[in-house]
Amino acid sequence: MPASDPLRALRLLRRIELEAARRGLGEALTAEARAAEACRQAMEAQTAEAGSASPADYAAWLPAARAAAAQTAALHVVTATTLGARRAAVAEASRAEQVVAEETAARQRRQRQERQARNQALLEDLARPFRPPRA
Repeated sequence: MPASDPLRALRLLRRIELEAARRGLGEALTAEARAAEACRQAMEAQTAEAGSASPADYAAWLPAARAAAAQTAALHVVTATTLGARRAAVAEASRAEQVVAEETAARQRRQRQERQARNQALLEDLARPFRPPRA
């Protein structure tokens, strides 16, 4: 059974976390776009209704329309805030993955240097002349 490598496991964990953060960001982007569209449609409905209805009908309709517009605007603010948090989560997960990758590279460099030092010591040992033991 091969020995487990904690750094490899951590790298896999960080990759999974980054993918989850990216999926969350995608969902937040979709929600923010939908909220922005709902807000725009609520505003357009107010504009369209202003010119097409009688003043009495418009006055009766307007409070509900304003409430709907305020609700969609509030939802848009919430989704925009969530979007900012998701972007920060992606940045944090990306940095965490990068730190693990840098540590992996540093460990590989150290191992390579140690291997080269051992090989150099062997080469230097071979270069010494052989002297038989004295009798």
